[in-house]
Amino acid sequence: MKWDIFSGRKKEKTGTLRDDIEEQIKGIERFAPRQYRSEREMYYYNYQMMDLYLIPLFALLESILEGKRRAKELEESAFTGQLFLKLKDFYDPKGKLTLQLAVQDLNLKRKLQQLFVIFYNRKEVAIGELDKSLARLARQ
Repeated sequence: MKWDIFSGRKKEKTGTLRDDIEEQIKGIERFAPRQYRSEREMYYYNYQMMDLYLIPLFALLESILEGKRRAKELEESAFTGQLFLKLKDFYDPKGKLTLQLAVQDLNLKRKLQQLFVIFYNRKEVAIGELDKSLARLARQ
């Protein structure tokens, strides 16, 4: 009689954070516009080489992917605020920038606007709309 003693045993996940980031990238590349692939690599994906950016990059990519999966469930301004916080953490990994200063930072707003274009092909997002969403975020 043969007993398959290993059939119920599952393999343990031995992946690293870099492997998880690669999985996130594969998921994003399924829906993201192809014409912006080089920009995504240049502005976001290449940061996985630097240890300081691994955790903020993973959180940002996770939010981007989650935003696409649950696009109909999420409220637009809440999602924009969540994405802005992840983007702030990504570009300020040491946490020196306060939320009030980040909301006023025009460069971060432009990067958020650029993020919507690069990942979602949403060119209609204006900085004025972002200001409204971020003002609610600053009040909380």
